Amino acid sequence: MSKEKSRTLDVDVDGKTVKIVVRRPSGSINTKASRVAAKIWNECVSDGIMTKKELSEFMKTRNIWDKEKEEKEQDLLEAISHLEKKLAFGTGKGGRVKASEGKQIAVEIREKRIQLRDLITERLSLEGNTAEALSDNARFDYIVAMCTYYENGEKVYKTLEDYDESSDDDIAYAAASAMAQMMYSLDKDFEKSLPENQFLNKYHFTNEDGALVNKDGQTVDLDGKLINELGHYLNDKGERVDRDGNPLDENGRYIPQVNYVEETKSKTKTPSKTKTDGK
Repeated sequence: MSKEKSRTLDVDVDGKTVKIVVRRPSGSINTKASRVAAKIWNECVSDGIMTKKELSEFMKTRNIWDKEKEEKEQDLLEAISHLEKKLAFGTGKGGRVKASEGKQIAVEIREKRIQLRDLITERLSLEGNTAEALSDNARFDYIVAMCTYYENGEKVYKTLEDYDESSDDDIAYAAASAMAQMMYSLDKDFEKSLPENQFLNKYHFTNEDGALVNKDGQTVDLDGKLINELGHYLNDKGERVDRDGNPLDENGRYIPQVNYVEETKSKTKTPSKTKTDGK
């Protein structure tokens, strides 16, 4: 299959549709992009920004990412691999397996992936500020800036600086997303392609958005409790509740179920003093 050479996109800008074309970079643009990346890397190192190797040593020294976390990451990767095989081949004895049993395995894989993602989030966020990461970002930004055109063939960005100043707008975002998918073969439906999600979808345990559903098509959490699109728990009437079924209002506050009666103070008469003779 030949590589995709370009993509034409319709971008909504302030209510108007702007058509842009994102082209795969030529050899000369790739060469210039590499020079930009090398320059940024040298500047980062000169400014004292850590490389990935230096960051790794730093995180171990500060116990940000120690041997225990490395082992936990490896354990989770191995557990996911084992569960994927179990989902695909069952116990290895052949025969028929209930879809509900497969669902349990698929949901467990989901849970393991969440644990893995949460574990490495801190490391990945720190790695995003290394010399290598900043260098790679500069290379990619240059390519997007030089390979994004309007429908008439005019370049959207005249220079890299021009792109940097507009990198938060809708056109830049759409162009960068398209370029990333073309260059790195990023699948926008990556989550759907994971084996556990393919299984859950095939046997109707999820909806078209990949959310878990019950037999009636209602969205549920991992434990089968009803939830809405925001992840809020619901009762059978569709009303918001907490995990234990206690009623909540739309702001997530508990709705009082008891009436408190204000206590009234009893009026007591102050005994009058009795006058006695001579006093």
